[in-house]
Amino acid sequence: MQPLLLGFLTPYSITLAISAAAGLGISVWLAQDRKRLYIDVGIVILAVSLLGARAGYVIMNFGYFLNHPIQIPQFWLGGLTWPGSLTTAAAALWGASLVWKEPLGELADTFLPLLGTLVVAIWLTGWGAGIGYGPPTDAWFGIPVHDLFGVKDFRWPLPILGGLISGGWIAGMILFPLKKSRKPGFRAGLGLFGIVLINGVISLFRVNPAPILWGLRWETWISLVIVGLLVGFYFQRRKTTGIKES
Repeated sequence: MQPLLLGFLTPYSITLAISAAAGLGISVWLAQDRKRLYIDVGIVILAVSLLGARAGYVIMNFGYFLNHPIQIPQFWLGGLTWPGSLTTAAAALWGASLVWKEPLGELADTFLPLLGTLVVAIWLTGWGAGIGYGPPTDAWFGIPVHDLFGVKDFRWPLPILGGLISGGWIAGMILFPLKKSRKPGFRAGLGLFGIVLINGVISLFRVNPAPILWGLRWETWISLVIVGLLVGFYFQRRKTTGIKES
């Protein structure tokens, strides 16, 4: 029992657990009422998004896990994908709005802090796990990074930039006063738009091995698709609801 517990207690899993607890706590604290409901919904979203993140990683590396099936559930060792997490979290949020009869936009806005803390944690754990790293540099801003082969070198501080910019963007979306005419969900949508766009831009500078399609990495293409869908949804909603800027 003790070795199993110690297996869970890796820096990767501890950082994610702390960030999830902090984000959920802030979301519940900011909720106007029915805080117990938001705790239940938040736990569901976290559990489903974790499964989706792991499933996405297993699918992307199916050849490896086909020969090592025992490692499939061992997410605490690392190996999560943000597209899988984002997709399943959105599905869980939509399902929660149906089951608990809560407006989807209000739920999304409430859990924006949870998104922010998890994104920052993913950037930082990626630094420790040696994934998503940038090119080597001798400049003063270089940070020590172990690549996938265990070689330590000073590289562009992409994980720190990703974490700082993403965290700052989400904090701005939470604290910045929006027009009263904005519908529930606009704040969350704009927050998600920024997070995905930041990831897409930073992915252009990554040099860790990844599948390439037409000269761009897979996460760059996924970021472009999600950004395009969000922009298209926003303008379509403005058109159908007759929203005008004042």
